[in-house]
Amino acid sequence: MIMTALVLACAPTLVPESAPVPTFDPNSINTAIGLTAEAAATQTALMIPPTLTPTVTMFPSNTPPPSETPTPTFLFILSTPTVPSSTPTLEVSGSQYACRVNSQTPADNSTFAQGANFDAHWVVTNIGTDAWDSDSADYRFSNGDRIHKASIYDFSKSVAPGKQTEIVVDMKAPDSAGTYTTTWKINIGKNKFCSMNLTIIVN
Repeated sequence: MIMTALVLACAPTLVPESAPVPTFDPNSINTAIGLTAEAAATQTALMIPPTLTPTVTMFPSNTPPPSETPTPTFLFILSTPTVPSSTPTLEVSGSQYACRVNSQTPADNSTFAQGANFDAHWVVTNIGTDAWDSDSADYRFSNGDRIHKASIYDFSKSVAPGKQTEIVVDMKAPDSAGTYTTTWKINIGKNKFCSMNLTIIVN
């Protein structure tokens, strides 16, 4: 037994050398904490549902369109000059003999002194179909008060249809005050037409 003990004492020790104690790095704790925090943040991010990013739709602004400046409208009125026709329009009544009295002088109810001399004028137009031939036409007293000097007058010239002429009668106011009316007509053969009436007042 002594020999065995000696042998064992001389034999190399079979006990493994103890592993070196690792050197402690104080920064390793911070690194571990950082990695742990990063892992936790990553897991947290994976657990959070994705955030919906709102889409902003731009609506058209209600800015009113620029007002239009009204454009003035110019109206040009071109007058067409009226050129008188060289051929007068012939007014025809349809009758063989007819007239139109255009004017009268003096006017009805004009006042005259007793015994005053004056002339009565009528301007008339032949609107019949036939001419008033100076050889057969005249104008004469028809009825009423006799305030004329002569009761019949001849036409100095013929009057064609559409033409006018002036009829003049020499008259004298009565010697008594009152209202007097006389009527004259044109005569062609048996045709009597174109009544010309005159009323005067004598003071």
